Amino acid sequence: VWAGGLVDGVRLRPSRGTHIVVRAETLRGLTAGMQIAVPGTSSRFLLVMPQGDGRVYVGLTDEPADGPIPDVPEPTDGEIGFLLDMLGSALDAPIRRADVIGAFAGLRPLLDADHGKATTDISRRHAVLTSRDGVVTIVGGKLTTYRRMAQDAVDAALRVRGLDAGPSRTARLLLVGAAARQQLDAIDAPRRLVQRYGTEAPLLTALAEDDPALLEPVVPGLPVLGVELAWAVRHEGALDAADVLDRRTRIGLVASDREAARPAAEALLPRAALR
Repeated sequence: VWAGGLVDGVRLRPSRGTHIVVRAETLRGLTAGMQIAVPGTSSRFLLVMPQGDGRVYVGLTDEPADGPIPDVPEPTDGEIGFLLDMLGSALDAPIRRADVIGAFAGLRPLLDADHGKATTDISRRHAVLTSRDGVVTIVGGKLTTYRRMAQDAVDAALRVRGLDAGPSRTARLLLVGAAARQQLDAIDAPRRLVQRYGTEAPLLTALAEDDPALLEPVVPGLPVLGVELAWAVRHEGALDAADVLDRRTRIGLVASDREAARPAAEALLPRAALR
């Protein structure tokens, strides 16, 4: 979203997207996802996405993010209210502000190719731009197409620098831990670890050989296991408690959960790093 301030000719229209987090029990134990059409539009939907930890993500908004780009975008009260109203419209009971246990926001780096359009009408297609001095910039896009975006950006960088490389292999490479369902079902490891880490689940289980307590939840009421925190430090580059809680396990999406789990994360950091 800050590319427009670094490269001449790149014009962006940042758009803020906000999610809220509610407990599944608030939605009567909802286990199936829902789509709720936004009134007055033909292509906007609210997504209700139950997670495996008793939490439900609800989102998202699409609001112009004018002005200086913040380091950490924050949800607004208006956006939270909109999401609650939309969710309540599809249920037989209103959802209150007090039912929201967490909220988070991000910015979309939309390419401002159609001046004057609302951010909701700007294409989500990504674009790879090369400046006159050879800077390659990728803008637009969305999380679900990140691998194609990366392929196009790397291909462009190779062309600009005249570097030799074979064709991209990303379309044929499985994500780390991915496998056929039959293979995953045969893995001897806790189901949560198999669902989250796939074929790497036995490696996480092995971290608990000398400390069986690592196979217990880090906080009562949350399914996140101690080995997940240890794995984040040893194999996912986590350097501090914020990395572990906010960027690897996502415990931090709920402030009260973050505070409850922080002591465990801080205690585990030096132990995991030394192994």
